[in-house]
Amino acid sequence: MKRFIYLFLFFGTLLTLTHADEDGYHLGHGIKVGNIPLYAGGYFSFEYENVNDGKEEVKLDDFSLMLYGETERFDYMMELEANDIYSEVLRGPDKNESVNFRLHIERFYVDYKQEQYTLRAGKFNSFIGFWNRIPINVLRDTTSNPEIVQYLFPHFTSGVNVAYHPEGWDESVLNVMLQETKDLDAYVNEAVYNNMDINRHYGLGLEVTSGLSAYRFNAGTFRLRNGEVRYYAAAAFSYEESRFTLQGEAGIQFDEDGLTIPYMGYVQGTYSIADGHEAIARIESYEDRVRGKHDTFGVLGYTWRPIYPVALKGEYQMHRQDGDNRFLFSVSMMF
Repeated sequence: MKRFIYLFLFFGTLLTLTHADEDGYHLGHGIKVGNIPLYAGGYFSFEYENVNDGKEEVKLDDFSLMLYGETERFDYMMELEANDIYSEVLRGPDKNESVNFRLHIERFYVDYKQEQYTLRAGKFNSFIGFWNRIPINVLRDTTSNPEIVQYLFPHFTSGVNVAYHPEGWDESVLNVMLQETKDLDAYVNEAVYNNMDINRHYGLGLEVTSGLSAYRFNAGTFRLRNGEVRYYAAAAFSYEESRFTLQGEAGIQFDEDGLTIPYMGYVQGTYSIADGHEAIARIESYEDRVRGKHDTFGVLGYTWRPIYPVALKGEYQMHRQDGDNRFLFSVSMMF
């Protein structure tokens, strides 16, 4: 527990020092590298979890370093991230303490932009739905991620994506994702920094925006490293006013033998109580035959952003089984 406290104090001091420089560096906007269009930045997050079945855990969940920039025709990004760097189970049957600092390639891509299309090559968040395309946890609404992001489709794609803006289709985009290789982060023991161990991913997407509403439709197929081939289809919507946002995503997954995930999705409402203060309510439901799990549960959350790049989030999950109910709290910051 002492290590966790020391880490928390260290990053808290870093926050204070960096935010204090009003005339130079601004917290959350990175540091400019020389006179070239390149910035260095990153983010980190601490997390606390208390589960009704008796488990209590604290951890330094993420630490990320990023290099990024843009020109008239090119955008570029390299992000190295360490996950679950320090964790300590304070209470429960598996009480332990662990340290695991290993940087992985989370994102590494280059964009080439033309008037009607953008070509992205490298490793990037798959262009699917809404939630999956917010890679920095400071900017997400809740500490936890919906099940659909974790299990329905590959979180990352190592390959190319072509985003095409058809002429005459206002605010509409067609996306084509192609991967025909193992994950860019694969290393000697064949583990990968992704939610799925894949060596192929083909996907199609359509984005349509109309007034305050936006819709996204996706379909694709991926091949696991063990040779299994699966298919998915998903749809998402978002309605956003000045203080209120309603968002939802749903999908299915199947293979040649039938449905592996008959349904999986969520609907979430976010209300801005005041500047920097948001109340969140989400309901999720899924049946996952691969994991042998199904559940319908609710999430009530509150997020406070005292300044733009800092987020304090609390949430309570109410599951069908009382033992799965849990409280999550996190502190995250971009620098």
